[in-house]
Amino acid sequence: MHAIARRTSRRGVTLIELIVGLVLMVVVAGLAVPFFQFQLKSVGVSAGRQEALQNARFAQSTIDRDLRMAGVNVVQFQPMIVQADPMAITFNADLNTTDSTDPGAVYYDPSIDPMEATSMDLDQAITLPFSSFVYPLVPYANSMSLPSRAETISYWVAVDTAAGRSDEYILYRRVNNATPRIVTKKLIIPTGQSFFTYFHPDSTGALDSIRTARLPLIHTAPLHGSPADTGSSAMTDSIRMVRVMAWGLYTDPVKGDMIRKVETNTKVLNAGMARAMMCGNPPGAPVAAAVTGIPAGHPTTVRITWNASPDQAGGERDVERYMVFKHIQGDMHTGEPIATVPASTLTYSLDDVDLQSGIWYYGVVAQDCSPQNSTIDAAGSVTIP
Repeated sequence: MHAIARRTSRRGVTLIELIVGLVLMVVVAGLAVPFFQFQLKSVGVSAGRQEALQNARFAQSTIDRDLRMAGVNVVQFQPMIVQADPMAITFNADLNTTDSTDPGAVYYDPSIDPMEATSMDLDQAITLPFSSFVYPLVPYANSMSLPSRAETISYWVAVDTAAGRSDEYILYRRVNNATPRIVTKKLIIPTGQSFFTYFHPDSTGALDSIRTARLPLIHTAPLHGSPADTGSSAMTDSIRMVRVMAWGLYTDPVKGDMIRKVETNTKVLNAGMARAMMCGNPPGAPVAAAVTGIPAGHPTTVRITWNASPDQAGGERDVERYMVFKHIQGDMHTGEPIATVPASTLTYSLDDVDLQSGIWYYGVVAQDCSPQNSTIDAAGSVTIP
């Protein structure tokens, strides 16, 4: 007998069930789509806010990075802060160098324009932003008559004429007289608000803001610390902190323009410090070294006198000591110094009583904090019977 196969009947989806499923799917989708749209908008708004904040913070961090170095490797008469304006700041600092042996520069970059790695000469003078003042009025050089390695950096904000708002600004940066470069756009500065605020010590030593009515300040005296460096010119030397207030702009497609404020304070770290310990170049030699045998004719003492190196009280102000050498006629090898004298006064005197017969030559050398030695200043010779 052949087995008879049984067929199991399978029931399909009815039209009603299909309709119910479609309705449920539409309901779920209708509920989910607005939720995802809301999440997408929230992410977009959050990203826009962060973009506005990051834009403002980038502007501030760029200024902060450079301004903290104001005064690095400036020479004696070169001002630290040149201009303090509500919308601009100009200062001197040795930020960049193309010389890998330059110990004073902050950054080594062999690819930059060499004209942006040293101080400006008079034929490169610039007009400071938002002023008619031309800077520099004199060239700045160290004690060896070499140009200062501290370049002039300017930051300023100017209205973006291509934007749709009258309070939207562009931040610019310029080194010496090079072409200004855009740091960032979409910065909002409300009417009547300053981008830069400056602080100096009050009578108690606490930092107090310099009133906007007293700005701008410009270091009009050609030489820092000279008798002409008084009044508002000298006030630039008193600045100890700079506040930057930036508002970042984000345009939301639904809510329109969104603005976020960021405020930072930058301390001018080198302000108020003595201009010393630069140790960039070998110091200048002592001045007017001379020797005298005492008593004359049959000396039992040789007195060596000299005046301070130009780099002790001026120039790089980095002389720490003086070394006195001597050698007998016919032997140019000076050997070890016979004495080391700390740099402390403007004139010096040293007695040598360890004498032997012969003609003896004396000389004095200045040494800085590197240590590097100056050339020897020959003091002369004394004959010891």
